[in-house]
Amino acid sequence: MSEATTAAEDDVVTVDRAEEEWGVVVALALAAIGLAVGSPVLLAGATIPLWYTAAASFAGRPETTVAIHRTLAVETGSVDATRRPGDESDGDALSGDPGETVTVRTTLRNAGSAPAVDLRVVDGVPDALPVVEGTPRACATLAPGEETTLEYEVELQRGEHVFGTPTLRARDLTGGTTVGWEGAAAGGHRLVCSPAVDKAPLGNGHNDYAGEVPTDEGGSGVEFHSVRDYEPGDPVRSIDWRRYANTRDLATVEYRAERSTRVLCVVDARPSEQAAPAGSELSTLELGGHAAERTAGRLLAEGHPTGAAVIRGRQTSLVPPGTGNTVRERAVGLLGALPEEAPAVPARRLHEDPVEAVTRVVPGETQVYLFSSFVDDTPLNLVERLRFQGYGVCVVSPDVAGSAGAGAAGDGTQTNEDVGRLATRVTAISRDNRLARVRATGATVIEWELDRSLGLVLNRAVREVRR
Repeated sequence: MSEATTAAEDDVVTVDRAEEEWGVVVALALAAIGLAVGSPVLLAGATIPLWYTAAASFAGRPETTVAIHRTLAVETGSVDATRRPGDESDGDALSGDPGETVTVRTTLRNAGSAPAVDLRVVDGVPDALPVVEGTPRACATLAPGEETTLEYEVELQRGEHVFGTPTLRARDLTGGTTVGWEGAAAGGHRLVCSPAVDKAPLGNGHNDYAGEVPTDEGGSGVEFHSVRDYEPGDPVRSIDWRRYANTRDLATVEYRAERSTRVLCVVDARPSEQAAPAGSELSTLELGGHAAERTAGRLLAEGHPTGAAVIRGRQTSLVPPGTGNTVRERAVGLLGALPEEAPAVPARRLHEDPVEAVTRVVPGETQVYLFSSFVDDTPLNLVERLRFQGYGVCVVSPDVAGSAGAGAAGDGTQTNEDVGRLATRVTAISRDNRLARVRATGATVIEWELDRSLGLVLNRAVREVRR
């Protein structure tokens, strides 16, 4: 039978006892056999199950009190005591980029006066986070005041993730009663994987909208540009009054005009981008989609007309550059839905050559951000054609090959691992050659080493994208 009660504050406890009928049945069976064969040993043995059942009944359920504390940590930060048990407020959250590894340490301490026998625990790992090292399960017997720690690592995925309450189970000394409950854990419990891009490498492909990119034109702004003759209709605040006081000639001061930059974030979503780089459970497409999503969100927040495009062969899903909440929802939604092939986001579906689709919909002063691993020549051809037509291009390319070498076995033979390492090295060399050709077109190239933060990678790109 089972019953529910409360042993500690906010802990729901389930007590399962072994069925008592089995002891009676076994005792009667042994007694019957003993009488049939005339064995005093079997008759005496028939009393053992009865003693076992009686001990389990009178012992009651074990009084087990366990204090739980969880710590979350990455290389750049950690979250420890963010809340008390039972506190459902958000508290602090640990943030990171997709693919980063989070170390989770959950400590269990026997806070009661009785030993915790056969204590088993399963931590409340979010379903979306894969465990890449260690295990969120543990089994131990703890004396009063003794503690044990289970440590494991999970790989971050996009979105917000909340750890659930750990599930625990303990037995009494006879093993006949099992207690199961969910215990609230103090410490870290929330992970957020949506790092903002602090600064995107905007170029000089500006438009007529006011913004933050300096131009060579005079107009409204804060930086001095030039002085010209006064024309009727010039604002009074722009008149050079000092010159007028000296010469009685009217002149107008112009400042360096600042314009916004129209940007299109393009993600290469062909089948070649579906593979996961070494050491990552995220595909190249997921990495590029996340980088494009964060870049577009940041640019839209700064007021730059921004759009999004996803290229799958000769099919292009495109949200033209613009501003406002509608464009934000469509652009960020299109990029955030990757790697889905048909996201439920309003976007133009163009079944034609990607360059023709982009040039037909997007003006020539647009800055094109291309997110691709460059494992083949298709993105290279795309960049060369866009540059030939006058578009500014910035390439963000995840390093899918890493630093794998091509060494062979010491005895001169080649193993499967050696062949794989050699193939990876050849892929890396081919990719480097393609990126060198991209740089030769005048495009900006940002190589994204996956062990570095996305925000840091994009912030390194401070030079202009020239058309």
